[in-house]
Amino acid sequence: MDRITRMLTLAVMLALSLLTGNVLAQTEAQKEQFRQERENYFNEQLELTGEEALAFWPVYNDYDHRKVKIVEEEKNTMHYSRENADNLSDKEIGEILEKIQRLRGELARLEQEYYGGKFQEVLPQRKVLKLYWVEWDFRRHLIRQIRGHGQGGRGPRGEGQHPSSPPPARNP
Repeated sequence: MDRITRMLTLAVMLALSLLTGNVLAQTEAQKEQFRQERENYFNEQLELTGEEALAFWPVYNDYDHRKVKIVEEEKNTMHYSRENADNLSDKEIGEILEKIQRLRGELARLEQEYYGGKFQEVLPQRKVLKLYWVEWDFRRHLIRQIRGHGQGGRGPRGEGQHPSSPPPARNP
């Protein structure tokens, strides 16, 4: 496989796993390639020192694992409700609505737990703030790869980031 084909394949797999939260269909090699690509991107964009990276990645991986589980459960609940919508009782619909709200609350609490605490224990606050942007930009990076713009792709106004995203942080 040539380099461009490999990159496109990787980009598609990465984007799908990010967008759906489902990495189960990937091979172990693809999962490792995704983790390495994400780690390299985050390390570079966050300008992590070696010490920061060693402290950050176990915390981030725990956060990501927990987040994927919640997103996957919500996705499955949504899929079930869509497939069975015509056959659900009012009681079942109410239970599904409660479950979706509970899962979204769990996701909000998880984000608060990590961004409001755990990440700040291992990174300076400036880098924790920048982590929001880096996560957003990484998704856009993958989407650009899928669309064929590669890593050097630019946004519609020529800037390489989402028009509403904040400007890149200066060195902390």
